[in-house]
Amino acid sequence: MKTKLIFLFMLSMILIMCNSESDQSENFNIKKLRQDLIDLIEKPATNELIDNIKVLKNTIDTFSNEISNSNLKSLRKAWKKAAEAFSVIEPFNFGKVKDVNILKAIYNWGADDISINEYINSNKIINEETINLLPTTQRGLSAVEYLIFELTEDETLQSFSNTRKIDYLTALGNNLVSKSNTYKSLWENNRIDFINNDREGINGSINQIINQIHALLEDIKSLKIGEPASIEKTIIPNEELLQAEKSSFSLEIIAKNIESIKQIYFGKENGLDDYIFAESKHNDLNTRAEQIFNNIATSIKKLEEFPLNVAITREPEKVKKLYENIKNLLLLMKIDVANILSVTITVTDNDGD
Repeated sequence: MKTKLIFLFMLSMILIMCNSESDQSENFNIKKLRQDLIDLIEKPATNELIDNIKVLKNTIDTFSNEISNSNLKSLRKAWKKAAEAFSVIEPFNFGKVKDVNILKAIYNWGADDISINEYINSNKIINEETINLLPTTQRGLSAVEYLIFELTEDETLQSFSNTRKIDYLTALGNNLVSKSNTYKSLWENNRIDFINNDREGINGSINQIINQIHALLEDIKSLKIGEPASIEKTIIPNEELLQAEKSSFSLEIIAKNIESIKQIYFGKENGLDDYIFAESKHNDLNTRAEQIFNNIATSIKKLEEFPLNVAITREPEKVKKLYENIKNLLLLMKIDVANILSVTITVTDNDGD
């Protein structure tokens, strides 16, 4: 009888433990996670973008009214702040936002300087409406960067003696305000759908955000580091392939991309890490993720002596280490996180391992 009672007690304890683990996954509030991603991360990031684009536009207007060295310095600083703010919202480029390609209209890096100069030197009308009809490589943040960073400070000031160049820059500022407001409206109109979206598969909210993180990491690995540094596809380093090459701001933008991804992963209250823990019943993957994020931060810090357009030639091994750490994060998201959360990773243009 005593043996039977011990057996029943042990069996009940096992059942309680199993039920506790099951409840841990079943009771995880996935809707609260989606709500927190919007309220605590996406919404503040969107507002920061709007604010920085407005500051950039106002700084453009100030510079246009008074071409001076101090105003140029302020303008260049405002551009960098806007570029950083843009980098923070890149993980949220999915759904309706991606469907209309609005992020490309704000920052499609790799300005077409030949076409920009041809337009400035033509007799075509320059205003926000006509600028909006141009390809995205002739407007947005990349075009502003070209106009204010391509030359030395003195040469830049001299170049704006051309009033049509001033008009072009002013129209770019107005267009950026318009496009950033469109981006904000798209999210304002779709936040509730994201929060309430309980669908499984590729149309689910968590699936979409993890897929966008994966796509962004692919871009960072291949387009922002690999190809410019001749780690992928190219034979020799080519700084012209870098994002924000003219402003020597490439590394800072990558750092902001990673900071934004990390914020989504670990959350401000609920993050992907909480969901992963609920599904896996342990923190092994989250511990690995934290180490990889730390490794990336260390790699970036070791490259701070030179801008990335210089480092790809002078410090190739340090650049390669950053590349490898980014790749490790990419694989963790693509394989481990996707498997635990039953996410289907769709193929991107740069997909590879």
